[in-house]
Amino acid sequence: MEMTNLITSPFGLGEKLILKLLERRESVYTVFPSPKDVPMSFLGKMNLKYGFVKFAQEQHITKGLPRKVKNVFHIYELYQGSFPGVFKANTLTTLLLLDWAKNVGVERFIYLSSGEVYGQGENLTESSGYKAHNFYATTKFQAEYLLKYYTRYFSINTVRVFFPFGKSVRQGLVADIYNSIARGDAIDTPYERIGITFVDDIVEPLLRILQFKGKEVFNLCGETIKVSELITKIGEIIKKKPKAVKTGKLNLSGDCSRAKKLLGFKQTPLDSALRKSFEK
Repeated sequence: MEMTNLITSPFGLGEKLILKLLERRESVYTVFPSPKDVPMSFLGKMNLKYGFVKFAQEQHITKGLPRKVKNVFHIYELYQGSFPGVFKANTLTTLLLLDWAKNVGVERFIYLSSGEVYGQGENLTESSGYKAHNFYATTKFQAEYLLKYYTRYFSINTVRVFFPFGKSVRQGLVADIYNSIARGDAIDTPYERIGITFVDDIVEPLLRILQFKGKEVFNLCGETIKVSELITKIGEIIKKKPKAVKTGKLNLSGDCSRAKKLLGFKQTPLDSALRKSFEK
């Protein structure tokens, strides 16, 4: 049986994307690290199937993937950990998925990259150069570079999301900031100002990108905010404070006018998005 969509992670954005596709009565295949990770809410859902692969550890990933699929939404990634683990999760896994996609006849491959591949700058467009400032961003750039070798086999679109956050987002800079505040730890970040993106706002643009063939790149970036102000806002919501705060001088935000025009990207007001994400 051919599945219409493969979502490489069922967590955070992946969960929201899966539920939206099921709402549209499309078939979805997703991948969990192990059976114990499958939530009760996913059991018995029509048009939903899943397999088990530990992308950050395994190289023989095909055993947990469907035999036939039309669209791949590759959103799985690892934000931090050992360098070999992050490289395997972000770069090697992408290469293995691309080769698998070529072999099973995938039509569209949507890769969720990161605005951090740009390194620094404000209102950066899709044509801005790469200048990764950390290992995570380097692995995302490396994965993007691999995409060009597979454009002859299927349509590939890249979405660079700037600092995503949301209620079920477990990793990333904003999640790290939230966790540090919740624990009362110190915060030390190289960033001064960043553009942050509410994951709920990403779902519809990702679905609309299916209409594009060839190789397209889109920035998705929400409101720009000082990191110190973001820390204050999250702290006020959860009624806690970090032990200490140290911010750097890097500014990183994107120009998402192309996504607004072509994908209908709309931004939830920041204060509302933060409350939805972090209120108990």
